[in-house]
Amino acid sequence: MISLPVSRPITPCLLIDLMSWPFFSLSKSPRHVPVSFRMGHVIMHVAGRDDTPMATIWDADILIWAVSTLVAARRRGQPLSPHVRGSMRDVLRFLDRGETSARYARLRAGLERLADTRVTTSLRQTREGALGFSWIVAWQERRGELDLILPQWLCDAVGRRAVLDLDPRYFALTGGFERWLYLLVRRHAGRQKEGWAFDLPHLHEKSASRSPYPRFVFEIRRLVTADSLPGYRLRLEAPSGDVPVLHFMPASETYPHGIVDNHVEDS
Repeated sequence: MISLPVSRPITPCLLIDLMSWPFFSLSKSPRHVPVSFRMGHVIMHVAGRDDTPMATIWDADILIWAVSTLVAARRRGQPLSPHVRGSMRDVLRFLDRGETSARYARLRAGLERLADTRVTTSLRQTREGALGFSWIVAWQERRGELDLILPQWLCDAVGRRAVLDLDPRYFALTGGFERWLYLLVRRHAGRQKEGWAFDLPHLHEKSASRSPYPRFVFEIRRLVTADSLPGYRLRLEAPSGDVPVLHFMPASETYPHGIVDNHVEDS
């Protein structure tokens, strides 16, 4: 079982795979329509069980806490385990959400959606075929203490160091769309001085958004104007008659780290 001293702050981290693909609903209203996605060799199906809506990108914050706890334990030389423990208060403080009764209720609802969301994807291919899993195998809250059991593959991925640190300001992003874009930008641009770029039709497909393409372009333009992604700058180039391309790169004055990531390959 993994647990850490309360006095030691932990850095937000997330698995790289969870930053590139449409595993979560971006809407604050319940999404019951499954995500059925195919791009190249990547196939995935994400849906809630029975009448339960699928997990949202805000629910994924709980996974960020769990992954960050595992990474902190690994960095301290502790053996890793898919069994993660911490107080509900510590989770809310880590996510900078406040500690009202409504926040606790939303945290419990998020845990339920993570446990009730079923994912089948070729990203976790085995000899028997595509792997199916739920984000949380089991969870229990008792006297304010939270016990989680995560999928073994997730724990193994942390052991392989397939994670990236996140800017803590990510938790202040209120829109599902801008949260999704930050994670994708962080994954692909990293700390590379030249950043990265995607054409908008490719980005729209990669998001698995239910919004039509013109609305998607509107949201991208809005975020470029707002310049709200922590640590990054966005630039949209749309020459007349050409496909618009979104460029993103680290902003030296606000980026929280000073080193350069290894080259990141698009997938």
